[in-house]
Amino acid sequence: MNGNNLKSVRLNILFTSNNILCTVTNIKGEVLFWTSTGSKKTRGTKKVTLTAIITILRLILEYLHQSKIKYIHLNLKGLDKNKKVVLKYFKQSFLSILSITNNSMLSHNGCKSLKKRYI
Repeated sequence: MNGNNLKSVRLNILFTSNNILCTVTNIKGEVLFWTSTGSKKTRGTKKVTLTAIITILRLILEYLHQSKIKYIHLNLKGLDKNKKVVLKYFKQSFLSILSITNNSMLSHNGCKSLKKRYI
């Protein structure tokens, strides 16, 4: 295993309607660190506010700094307006983002059926 593989991790952020879950995994998928807005003793609608998100991101950055990790793959999932805040926060940090994937679940109610032709 080369040295670069040890310094890059995948950060998965799941935005739900009531909570935000963050997990830091290595490239193989083994969980190294996780946190959520609920684990910071915030309850109700206060969990998805801007200040709650920034406190979580600071926790993650502190862990990554202590682990001497410099490269990150971002994986954002769910529908939330705060994704841009997360991206901006990580662009300003010491980390270099290798890839960003956005797995937003958009329902499209399937394919449109063809109109029946009457002759």
